[in-house]
Amino acid sequence: MPPIYYHLEDSEGAVEVWFTGGISRKVKHRPYFYTLPDEETKVSGFIEKERVRAKVMGVEKELVRFYFLDDKARKKAAKKVEKPFDLDIPPWFQFCVDHGLIPFSQLDEDLKPVGELVGLENLKKVFFSGLIYSDEGFPIEGKSPVVAIAYAIDDGPIETIATEDLDDSTVLREFISMIRTEDPDALVGYGHDADEFKHMMARAKLHGIKLAIGRDGSEPQETGRFFRGTILVENRIKGRANLDIFPIAWRDFPQLPERTWYELADEIGVERPKVLMKFRVAEAWRSDRDEAISYLKQKLHTIREIYGKLMDHQAELSKLTLRPIHRLIRTPVGEIVESYVIREAKSHGWVFPPKEARRESGYEGGYVWLKSPGMYEEIGYLDFASMYPSIMAHHNISFETVDPSPELCEEIEEVEVEGVTARICKDVRGLVPILVGKLMEERSAIKAKMRELSPDDPEYKRLDALQKAVKVVTNAMYGYMGWTNALLMNVKAARITSAYGRYYIKEVKERAESKGLTVIYIDTDGIQLIGGKREDYEELLEKVNRDLPIRIELEYIAERGIYVAKKKYAHLVDGRLIAKGFEFVRRDYPPIIKEAQRKVVEMALRGSDLDEIKGLINEYRSRILNKEVRKEDLIIMETMGKELDKFERRTKGFYVAMWLLERKGIEVHRGQVLRILIVKGPGSVNERARPAEFFDLDDVDLDYYVKLLDQVMERTLSSLKKVGISEKRTGGLEEWFG
Repeated sequence: MPPIYYHLEDSEGAVEVWFTGGISRKVKHRPYFYTLPDEETKVSGFIEKERVRAKVMGVEKELVRFYFLDDKARKKAAKKVEKPFDLDIPPWFQFCVDHGLIPFSQLDEDLKPVGELVGLENLKKVFFSGLIYSDEGFPIEGKSPVVAIAYAIDDGPIETIATEDLDDSTVLREFISMIRTEDPDALVGYGHDADEFKHMMARAKLHGIKLAIGRDGSEPQETGRFFRGTILVENRIKGRANLDIFPIAWRDFPQLPERTWYELADEIGVERPKVLMKFRVAEAWRSDRDEAISYLKQKLHTIREIYGKLMDHQAELSKLTLRPIHRLIRTPVGEIVESYVIREAKSHGWVFPPKEARRESGYEGGYVWLKSPGMYEEIGYLDFASMYPSIMAHHNISFETVDPSPELCEEIEEVEVEGVTARICKDVRGLVPILVGKLMEERSAIKAKMRELSPDDPEYKRLDALQKAVKVVTNAMYGYMGWTNALLMNVKAARITSAYGRYYIKEVKERAESKGLTVIYIDTDGIQLIGGKREDYEELLEKVNRDLPIRIELEYIAERGIYVAKKKYAHLVDGRLIAKGFEFVRRDYPPIIKEAQRKVVEMALRGSDLDEIKGLINEYRSRILNKEVRKEDLIIMETMGKELDKFERRTKGFYVAMWLLERKGIEVHRGQVLRILIVKGPGSVNERARPAEFFDLDDVDLDYYVKLLDQVMERTLSSLKKVGISEKRTGGLEEWFG
């Protein structure tokens, strides 16, 4: 088999393309931008220029393309130009698009495809995870030794490298030797960029060891970016794809409070060991070293299983967007969509305007409606499948077709929907309708092929990953149009799309009610009804899908559901709990409180009576007051979203960071996750927040946690005051609050 392209690195005036087996090629690349001819004389420092024709927001124009030695020269020259087109496309991506360079393709020496696309299974991988030892329980960079590393080559047995004492120099040397000997194409772990690598790099420096795990013998180079309230650190490893699964959890599983490996394992159905918290590692290492190592091996097994469930989907997104896999997993959804749009738009001859100061932003999103709080039974959940893409395709809504340039089209329609007005081009098909139409057809064709295969067939698994990748890009196209960082942002296009969405949702509601069904909840994701059987819901689906330019599907029928408020409800579906908006799906509540609330909600949905629920709540109150809990049960998580001097409001995290700095000399950086306990003493709750690693259960203000439990329980049950919970009830929940 020819070598497989999977990795890309920037190089001065060139791009370095890496193939499986450690083969690489440096290819000269001259970055470029375009200008209108009237700005041609403003550009200097270029090495070549040419006249070209290209489309600016769909309108073909004459442009001048300027080539530069490197990106620094390109950006310097662009400062003198009012509209440098394609400036915001990075050189490496210009190279990928210009060459049609698809990740996981087999290429010849001229970078031409010579075989079929493959996948991650063709890369040699090292999976690894480590144990960081700290007597105080708070691992400190440079001070805390890496006492053990578990690793595995692809699907092979899990091995360990460990020290007999706390001298981790041998662990580091053996790890480096293993990487050099095995020479993997990729390194895989979970959260290792901000954890294991950080400590390994600091400890190697302390020991005078070069952490030479790059293919050229270089050390990892740390980068970082701010993304959704945390720092997603990336360590670039020369010639190897560094695949940290944590950024995938952060981007694709926002419902997980902390995005830990064990939360993700539970979410996707992977078995895992009982978690050994970081502040318990030293105790576990001293008391039973073999047991600690056994735990580490089980953890790595779990990480490998998570990888197996998630990464084929990421590989297909990589192929679809031309983003190498190590970049793709760290890319926000908006940029994933933009990469696809750039790739496809270039095939239609488009160039991209520079990002400008966004004056107009914000628009009314989806329609959210709740009939009334309470409990309902036999709830049909109808999902709006690809609603916005269908609307954009049907109504020709695109970046360039809404409030279009006079040069683009001759026939323009004035529309008004849900109080929103727009001018839409009618005689020129927009780029977005073309793209989403293509994607939806492709996904339908993929699913048709899947129906011919067994779910156990490897080809079925590949196609399933592909159709999910296509779905992500399709459904996110609407959000991309209104994204303030989008190269082709058009808020009016996003606004009229959401208005059509609200219009059609209300139309579905009217049709359901005309058939005697009762709509109880609506949001952007779907519509929820009662009063019918499966055949009634399916009959509604058939008529809606036939008559309207949207598609709805029957997601599930819930046995019972509790509705507290808009965007806060819970369903019992085939014996499992599906919830949205409750405290137990948030990270800023202690595990004991979340566990109690989850059980109360489940009990209510399963028909438990008030005495049973009261007994459960009293049981949790008693456990806290009698110290029948571990400190892990009381920890509150908070991520440092900014540096200490940038805080306008002094949160729990602020006081914890101040305590660490003043008492321990530990500086907390933006993006670091803090584990917090509320301790006894004077001051407000926030002022009594302390790092959990340095305090024990005896220090904790248990009364605060009981009060917090009571507050959450009251909020949870108050919505059901007038709703009976089971046949054993005598008067509804008024009794509970009476």
